[in-house]
Amino acid sequence: MDAKKSKKMLATLAVCYWLLVVMIYLVAGNQFHYTAVTSDALSANNAIGELVDGMTVTQRVTLPADTTTSLSLMAGTYGRANTGTLHMTLADETGTIVAAKDVDVSIFADGQYTTIGFDVPVEAQRDSVMTLTLTTTGCAPGNAVTIYCGNTVTAGRFDIVQQIAEADCYEVNGARGVGKLCVKVNGIKTLSFYKTYWLIVGGLFAVVAALCAMWWKQAMRGRNNPLVAVCTLYTRYAFLIKQLIARDFKTKYKRSALGMAWSFLNPLLTMSVQYVVFSTLFNSDIPNYPVYLLSGIVFFNFFSEAVSMGMTSITGNASLIKKVYMPKYIYPVSRVLSSLINFVISLVPLFLVMLVTGTRFTPALLLLVFDILCLLGFVTGMGLLLTTAMTFFQDTQFLWGVVSMMWMYLTPIFYPENIIPAQFLTFCHMNPMYQYITFARICIIDGVSPEPMAYFWCLLSSLVVLLLGIGVFKKHQDRFVLYL
Repeated sequence: MDAKKSKKMLATLAVCYWLLVVMIYLVAGNQFHYTAVTSDALSANNAIGELVDGMTVTQRVTLPADTTTSLSLMAGTYGRANTGTLHMTLADETGTIVAAKDVDVSIFADGQYTTIGFDVPVEAQRDSVMTLTLTTTGCAPGNAVTIYCGNTVTAGRFDIVQQIAEADCYEVNGARGVGKLCVKVNGIKTLSFYKTYWLIVGGLFAVVAALCAMWWKQAMRGRNNPLVAVCTLYTRYAFLIKQLIARDFKTKYKRSALGMAWSFLNPLLTMSVQYVVFSTLFNSDIPNYPVYLLSGIVFFNFFSEAVSMGMTSITGNASLIKKVYMPKYIYPVSRVLSSLINFVISLVPLFLVMLVTGTRFTPALLLLVFDILCLLGFVTGMGLLLTTAMTFFQDTQFLWGVVSMMWMYLTPIFYPENIIPAQFLTFCHMNPMYQYITFARICIIDGVSPEPMAYFWCLLSSLVVLLLGIGVFKKHQDRFVLYL
């Protein structure tokens, strides 16, 4: 191990770590301080009729956060250009009006939730019960919006009937109805994560620095450890890794007329076919579907390709392993890095589609660095696990073909998450690829940072699989040569 080069590499990694930490904190901004919350949305099963002058509709609502910013109301216009004014008030349990808003009824979209914001946010304790009152001025029969109500909540493909207490049902001019108004209460929840962020990242750095210091002392005594492996990979075998990556690229595009252009064309062609199928034939209503679809394809293709290439890295280099000594982990690592380069190239068509569809380029795109690093750790761990299994059990490659196909269909790549039945949502969220792809889509499509827990789950799944892969590979690598 070259001590001088190793120190330079470790110093560079430390600087990169803190640059990433500062960038995440600056870009995440309000997402580390606040999070938007909303109450459950009822499905429209019925209507109370047109909200005309002389009608007073009331209903109890529960505030989902300490700060309430708006209400979303579902109404029907039946394609008419209605006129008039809707008066909306919120009153506390003492009858004191805490918020009021007047809006033109022409803002309502037919059969959709329309959000009405308060001029001044309502500051009240979470789970406080308020009385919502709706009246109108200038709304005559045939020229008024129709208010929807219901008693079910849609979960995936199913409508779940809610047990609504009589006191929570809506009232029209004092007469109690059946069900509740299709209304959502929107608010902002204050997070405390920003207060502990620097403590967490500083503590993590201190732990890693202490481990590196301990391993460095051991390395000076001639003992092998993870730090020696990483430093050796950089100081002694960097050139060899470059050659292996170059060989993988030459082999992949050998005798191909278009060569590396396929890194652009593959995701675009796949997206085009699936876009036609799912947006036209199945009438997908996902907002900005081209970017939604292509982001899922690009990230999952990297996972599938990197793991598949890493899986055959030992058996595919059997002749070289038998003739020349070098650390065996170099082979799967070089395959993963080769796939990473291909993945970075495939991000170019994703950005082009963003440009064509008018998707905003925001600073949140910088957060993809964190997501990609976590995904890189995850696929490296998976590659180490499967290349170990592949060496002892050749049928692993065929089993992986089936598993990867199932994994793809179990990940919301071309379909929305809300079609998944409620009882299976927990299992969906446990899928690491769901976490990585959802993280990327929030940054790309929404242009904001995901919530703090998204960072935690991405990092946790990456570290767990990576450490597991390293442990299994290291334990069995000495026996590989017996099965080649």
